[in-house]
Amino acid sequence: MYNLQDLESFVAVAHTGSLTSAANQLGISTATTSHRISKLEGALSLVLFHRNSRNVSLTAEGEVFLERIEQILIDLKQAEIDAGSCSVRGHLRVTVSPWVLNRYLMPRLSEFLGAHSGLTLEFQPIDRYVPLVEERQDCAIRIGQLSDSALVARKICNNERVICASPNLLNKIGQPKTIPDLLSAPWVSLPWQIKVELLNPKKESQMIAIQRPILFRQSDSLTEAAKQGLGLALKSKLAIQQELDDGSLVEVKLNQLAPSQAPIWFVTTSEGKNSPKVKAFRDFVFSVLEKN
Repeated sequence: MYNLQDLESFVAVAHTGSLTSAANQLGISTATTSHRISKLEGALSLVLFHRNSRNVSLTAEGEVFLERIEQILIDLKQAEIDAGSCSVRGHLRVTVSPWVLNRYLMPRLSEFLGAHSGLTLEFQPIDRYVPLVEERQDCAIRIGQLSDSALVARKICNNERVICASPNLLNKIGQPKTIPDLLSAPWVSLPWQIKVELLNPKKESQMIAIQRPILFRQSDSLTEAAKQGLGLALKSKLAIQQELDDGSLVEVKLNQLAPSQAPIWFVTTSEGKNSPKVKAFRDFVFSVLEKN
């Protein structure tokens, strides 16, 4: 029985008129090419080529076979392309921190959807931990240190946590220089940001409780509150890079946060790691974020 490689070798020899030229085109040896042609002729019980010491040419049977099989190979290649473009389809549910969605993914979403027209997206922009299986989410972009779990996680990029404030607030209360300064300063925070852990000059961990007259459940609102001078804020550096660059927020450098690192992760379930739609979105997220 012949196979696809035998047919491709036949077409190459028919077009080049030479076993050697066809072999060079296919990246195989002349002997392998000759063997494939002989195997094909044997399976078909036909003589496809006239052979002499210098070249080969199609027989009448070979011309008929070429006309039919060449179109079949073209159709087969197109079928592979069409099947590949349709494999990324369906509905994808993603939970992601609002700032990651708004600042990094949103500007390039049309590009992603343009490449995968069979896919629809549903985002749950939220800062709290979302259990994927229970809330029927396909994947998540998470920030910070991950706890051990059955989920599959890949680190996208590094990221730091920083304390930040508006220049107006710092002009009003002064630049915090000691831990007591932080204790007396107003803060804006997310509900679970109850305490801040710092390393003192001796690299010893010290936990401080912060004053929180205003709480926000959404990270972008927290950034805006800090810009408005309502309090110090604990933020991912990538989340406020734009504000740090334009000066609307400045970093409050006092000792060191512990932990200071809050890497960004792509997380999915063990079943989702093999899903074409999850893989396609994961590659998109990495292309956007891993350079930061």
